[in-house]
Amino acid sequence: MHSIPTNSHQLNFRNHLLLPAVLFVLVIALIERFHVDMALGQWLFHLEGGNENWPLRGHWLTETVIHQGGRYFVILLGLVIIGLMVASIKKVNLRPYRKGLLFLFISVLSSVTIVRLGKSLTHLDCPWHLKIFGGSADYYSLFSGKIAADSPGQCFPAGHSSSGYAWVALYFFALAYAQKYRWIGLGIGLAIGMMFGIAQQLRGAHFLSHDVWSLGISWFIAAGFYIVIFRQPKLATTTMEAHLSDIDPV
Repeated sequence: MHSIPTNSHQLNFRNHLLLPAVLFVLVIALIERFHVDMALGQWLFHLEGGNENWPLRGHWLTETVIHQGGRYFVILLGLVIIGLMVASIKKVNLRPYRKGLLFLFISVLSSVTIVRLGKSLTHLDCPWHLKIFGGSADYYSLFSGKIAADSPGQCFPAGHSSSGYAWVALYFFALAYAQKYRWIGLGIGLAIGMMFGIAQQLRGAHFLSHDVWSLGISWFIAAGFYIVIFRQPKLATTTMEAHLSDIDPV
């Protein structure tokens, strides 16, 4: 089992916060500037041969397997994390991972919860609610300033994909315990989130930007909890203590 090196927790501000923030803003700006949401939504709608509804909305693969089954899969993963935390009380070999397991559980739960809260506040419609796709609502983007408070939609950010993207926290878990596996952890979170997100876009449940926001929220929440849970004493303090320990007593 891996033990945590003394200084393995330090988070690189540029790589883990600044660059992801710049990339996130750039992607959202490009989606908004070139109306990617509507263009991609129309392309998918017509690709499916839709006239008045989304043909894949109730398909067994997108609805039963990926949407409903995916929800149960994520719940199962959460129960596994809880089980490991409980087992760490008696299992000596799991105790070094107790903090990391707590981090995973809190980070994933917080990401999903924040997205759920955002859905209840923004009142943005799903594509299947819109007139252009056979619904009854007008289309408004997040930045239009014309979001209808009485809208039937609670579709932004994307809730289902957030339950997948929340597992990008595995990147930070690996960063703390075994850094060489951090990209595998990131890949797992991205793969689950993308699978959930693409399936929901095919069903007409979300636009691309909804998923991008869910990924961004999940990443920064994970990074924030990583800093809080795995924080280390200030470098200056540890350096001073190291120098003092080298001084021979008079």
